[in-house]
Amino acid sequence: MRPDLRAYLLGDDGHRVFGPGPVDLLERVGELGSLRAAAIEMGMAYTKATRIVRDAERAFGFPLTERTVGGSGGGGSRLTAEARDLIERYRAFERTSRWALSAAYATCFSGFCDVARLGCVVMASGEGARFGGAPGEKLTAPLDGVPVLERTLSALPADLLDVVVVTRWDAVEGLCDRLGVRCVRAEGPLKSDTMRAGLEALGERAGCLFVTGDQPLLSEKSVRSLVRALTHEPTAIVRLAWHGRPANPVLWPTDTLAALSHLEGDTGGRVLLAAHEELMERVRLVEAYDEWELEDVDTRDDLDRLEAALADRT
Repeated sequence: MRPDLRAYLLGDDGHRVFGPGPVDLLERVGELGSLRAAAIEMGMAYTKATRIVRDAERAFGFPLTERTVGGSGGGGSRLTAEARDLIERYRAFERTSRWALSAAYATCFSGFCDVARLGCVVMASGEGARFGGAPGEKLTAPLDGVPVLERTLSALPADLLDVVVVTRWDAVEGLCDRLGVRCVRAEGPLKSDTMRAGLEALGERAGCLFVTGDQPLLSEKSVRSLVRALTHEPTAIVRLAWHGRPANPVLWPTDTLAALSHLEGDTGGRVLLAAHEELMERVRLVEAYDEWELEDVDTRDDLDRLEAALADRT
């Protein structure tokens, strides 16, 4: 299954004045040096070819072809400079439109039939120094008997997202193996290293959700709402929020992923938003179902607080 597009230019009266047929005809005139020869090659009546060119000329207000005299064929037609410019502009418009169509299709139909699901990178490379213990220990620490990372992963619906956990720790990799979740190693300690490793592992996607592995009260309902917001507006940058306060996770559309993969240092998408005002205008907030979904585990006190919140929730 694939999308298709026919790009037409319409006159003020709503009728087509230019599109795939006329541009193909003009390009053949340019190659063959004759409107008649171009029509024959396309299996088109010369009278129809003439009408197409004349209708377009009236719509645009300038000539598209001009007669040539002499030669072995006794003369023919060549394109005007305006016609060559029109062809170049139309082909660029057509290419851009096809790219936008493909991106929108991949996003709006992600996970549908044979269309790839959205990607999801779970950030699990931090040392967790404030938590104490071995590096990364907070991700495997039990929260009401279930590891923190496992609770986070349970909020990520497999029918919508292809998930990859990025880590530097054996214990996290072992947990992922037990859960049957794909896990890859980050090449370095920086946040940008983790993001890049996740994006490389996922390959081309219509969008990617970045989730911190220590956000254990995140709910599947909220994640589904984030995905729904992107499929309804494929160019949006979608963030979970509570009473208008933006937080994590963040779902990034396809045209931003290359820039994210080229970030340097211990920085994430926030630096990209700060540097590009036009991206901020594309941010859409999705309200979480409760405020605890936005909380992460930095310290053992945080874990105790979330344990109490989980008890209240249940």
